[in-house]
Amino acid sequence: MNVLIETLSIRKEKAGVGVYAKNLVECLLASPNAANIHFFLLCHDDDPDFAHRADNVTLIRLPAHLFRKLPLRFAYEQLILPFVLQRHRIDVIHSLHYSFPLLRFGTRQVVTIHDMTSYLLPEVHERIKIVYFRFFIRAARRLADATIFVSASAQRDCIRLLGPMHHASAVVPLGKSDAFRPVLDPERLRAVRAKYKLPGRFLLYIGTIEPRKNLDALLAAFAAIAPEFPDLGLVLAGGRGWKNALENLQAAIARQGLVQRVVFPGFVDEDDKATLLSAAEVFVYPSLYEGFGLPVLEAMACGVPVVTSNLSSIPEVAGNGAWLIDPTNTPELSNAIRGLLSDSTLRSDLAQRALRQAAKFTWQATAKKTLAVYRDIF
Repeated sequence: MNVLIETLSIRKEKAGVGVYAKNLVECLLASPNAANIHFFLLCHDDDPDFAHRADNVTLIRLPAHLFRKLPLRFAYEQLILPFVLQRHRIDVIHSLHYSFPLLRFGTRQVVTIHDMTSYLLPEVHERIKIVYFRFFIRAARRLADATIFVSASAQRDCIRLLGPMHHASAVVPLGKSDAFRPVLDPERLRAVRAKYKLPGRFLLYIGTIEPRKNLDALLAAFAAIAPEFPDLGLVLAGGRGWKNALENLQAAIARQGLVQRVVFPGFVDEDDKATLLSAAEVFVYPSLYEGFGLPVLEAMACGVPVVTSNLSSIPEVAGNGAWLIDPTNTPELSNAIRGLLSDSTLRSDLAQRALRQAAKFTWQATAKKTLAVYRDIF
C-alpha cells in the first residue's frame, strides 16, 4: 500500500496540530504494523521534523518560501496534488489538518478534524479561517472515505452541527511522547529556570496566546490569590496568537500592578517542555474549548497538578487526573488553584492520579489506530 501524508498546513514551530503531525509520522514510520506500507511525505523543505530518510519513505518537499503562503498552498493542493497522487500510484492520502484535494482520481482519502471551533467559537478565528475550515469540514463529511476525530467530543460536535457522516468516522486520541515524564535532575531544572527567567514558585500555562485559551480568567484568578502567595509568579508560555491577545493581556497585567510577577517566555522549545512543566507548582489550562487538549496530557505525564476546564474534550483526556472547573467561573478557578497551593497532600495525590491517567495515551496507540483506518478503506 502507498500512503501519502500531507503536512503542508503544519507550521514549523509546532504546537497542537504540529505536535500531532510530528509524532504521528514518526510512529507510523516505525510501526511494526506498517511493514507492507510505503509512505510518501509531502512537506516543506524548511521543516527538519519531516526530513525522514528510510527505505519505506519517499519525501516530496516543496519550497517553503512559496508554499507556506495560503493561496499558493491551496493552488498546489487542488491543482497539482491530484496528479502527484496519480503519478505515484497513491492508494491512501491522509490530510492532517482539515484541507484536502477535492479531486483524487480514485485515491482513498482520510482527513483529520481536530475541533469545531470555526462553528462553536467563530469569534476566536479570523474571518478567512472560518470560511476555510467550515468549507473543508463540510467537504470532508461528504467526500472523504474516512474521517479521524481526535476526541469523541469533537466527533459529537460535528454530528450535532452538521448531521451524520456520509462514511465511517473514527475517534483516534492523541498521545504523549516518552520525553514527558517528571524531571528531577536539579541541573536540568536550574538550566531551564535560567533560560526562561522563571520565578522561584510559579503557576504555568503553555499554549498559544489567543482568546480561546481564556487567559483573562487565569489572570483574574491569579490576581485574586496573589496577595496570599507573595512569592508566587505566573508564567504564560507560548507563541503569539491573534486579535492582539498578547497586547491586551499585557495591558491588563499592567492595570493590576502584576508586571513583576507575570513572565512571558514566548515559544518554548519542545526539548524544554517537560522540565518547565516539572518545575511548576500547578499547571493551569482554563481553555473554553479544545478538540483534544494536548498540553493537559503532557502536564499530567510530568506529574504536575493540573487545574483545567470541564468543557469539550478535556474531561476525556484528564479523567480523574486533574481538578476540573468551569472556566467561565473565575472564583471557582481561583479556589482550585488556592486549594492545591495550600495542601501538599492534595497536590501529591492529584499528581499521582495524573501520572496514571496520562499513561493511557501513547503516540504508538495513535499510529496503530490510524493504520487501522487506512486498511479499513483500502
